[in-house]
Amino acid sequence: MSTQPLTSSGTIAVSQTRIVVAAVIGNLLEFFDFTVYSFFALTIAKLFFPSQDPVVSTLLALSAFAIGFVARPVGGFVLGHYADKRGRRAALTLTIFLMAVGSAAIGLAPTYETIGIAAPALIIVARLVQGFAQGGEFGAATATLLETGSAKGRGFRASWQLASQGAAALLGSGMAALLTYHLTGPQLLDWGWRVPFLAGTLIMPVGVYLRRHIVDDEPVKTERSRFEPALVRKWFLTVFAIMGMTVATYVLMYYIPTYSIQYLKMPPKLSMLVSIGAACVSLLMCPIWGALSDRMGRRKPLTVFGRVVLIALLYPAFWLMNQFPTLPVVTGLIVLLMFFYTMGSAPAYALMPENFPKHVRAGYLASAYAVAVSVFGGTAQLVVAWLIKVTGNTMAPAWYMIACVIISLGAVMMLEETGGRDLA
Repeated sequence: MSTQPLTSSGTIAVSQTRIVVAAVIGNLLEFFDFTVYSFFALTIAKLFFPSQDPVVSTLLALSAFAIGFVARPVGGFVLGHYADKRGRRAALTLTIFLMAVGSAAIGLAPTYETIGIAAPALIIVARLVQGFAQGGEFGAATATLLETGSAKGRGFRASWQLASQGAAALLGSGMAALLTYHLTGPQLLDWGWRVPFLAGTLIMPVGVYLRRHIVDDEPVKTERSRFEPALVRKWFLTVFAIMGMTVATYVLMYYIPTYSIQYLKMPPKLSMLVSIGAACVSLLMCPIWGALSDRMGRRKPLTVFGRVVLIALLYPAFWLMNQFPTLPVVTGLIVLLMFFYTMGSAPAYALMPENFPKHVRAGYLASAYAVAVSVFGGTAQLVVAWLIKVTGNTMAPAWYMIACVIISLGAVMMLEETGGRDLA
């Protein structure tokens, strides 16, 4: 009779592949929505945030995107604690349902021309619902990946959280590019932009089905405090460790289409191909770096080296983009930046949760991730767009990312090396 693999705590589990897919499918939906919102930000700006100044209209649309992150810390604390107390499966099922509701609401929302000020209000409410759900998604899903399967493969499994962002960006940018190539401008403005948001909701029933088959360990019962000074310190370090990762993600993968159109004067159809290249690197390289971190260690050399090189390359890369704004140059430079971004980020997806014991892992990780992404990631597109507008300098995104990644590198250096160690 065949046997099933054990989790790290000895619990019989379903296949590791199914666990990975079940854990990352919510992240896939989240970043799929981010991708299509970013690609259609200019369209959403026209339909829901009309203004005589196109740049102001875009800033308002990006503000609506960013405001969804306000609910993330609340979701991180509430749903992360829920995952630690009630189990990973219950939290993951709830989060994917709420994310799908938010996606459907955006896809079905009437425009400003139809219902006036209620239209942008609906977009904002939908983003708040998504933000609350997404706040708890990361902690529960990453804890599931970390705790399920052999100890030797933790880095590889956890890296799929970041790889799934690449898959979602590839899927979202591919769908956006397909619609842009095959529909006319009026068709895109009328109904075409809605298709990806409505299609994204189809992930929900698949995700719920898969997540119902996750085999949970019994929640850890402990008398230890959830707020030990050492844990609080690691929480702050995790926030800043995520800081550089999330800013780079949202600028290099999600803001770059808007940047390419507005400042590099590239055609919309070509600008989408840049993000497709970035997404491919994320999808292909993250599992490789994760697997290498299981052999070489989480912090050094991969995470540190990747971030140091990224810092060194950001300014010259953006300078070259502005000097030679062609598809081969811009795509090649973004791919190069993403190569070192993934090297410095994928191993950290195991490093950070491994620094917390199981009874608080999902809660601490979810809340730290939610705060970091809310304060720095969700506002990244808005901040760099604002910096360009007030300074008139198209190099502003590079300077902002450099500052954030430097701070993030310092935080990573202060976390404990956890590769090859048993989980607490």
